[in-house]
Amino acid sequence: MAVVVIVVIVVVLVVVAANDDTDHPPADDVKVTSCTVNSATQHPTARVEIHNHSSKASTYAVTVEFVTANGTRVSEGGTLSSTVAPGQTVRTEVGGADRVTQEVTCKVTDVTRLAS
Repeated sequence: MAVVVIVVIVVVLVVVAANDDTDHPPADDVKVTSCTVNSATQHPTARVEIHNHSSKASTYAVTVEFVTANGTRVSEGGTLSSTVAPGQTVRTEVGGADRVTQEVTCKVTDVTRLAS
């Protein structure tokens, strides 16, 4: 039991340290460039741009929520981009898992950046 607790604490510390860049926090590296709902499939898609402002090649995990005009979250999705070099920009898509029948806005809700 003690070994499991120590491993969990070490993993948490590594993730916190990897995201503890006050000059360039991970959330500042990601922006939504478009937000649409496919009329045929009714699945929402966010196009996102990741720009690595850190000094190390990094892997990014990005979560996006899809929200209606009244603030209801109707879907959520995520993406993983591996080995983004310092200064490199990557463009990718995040698809929502649920069908939606109305216009949505896309909001990045979580960004984790880990040195590769």
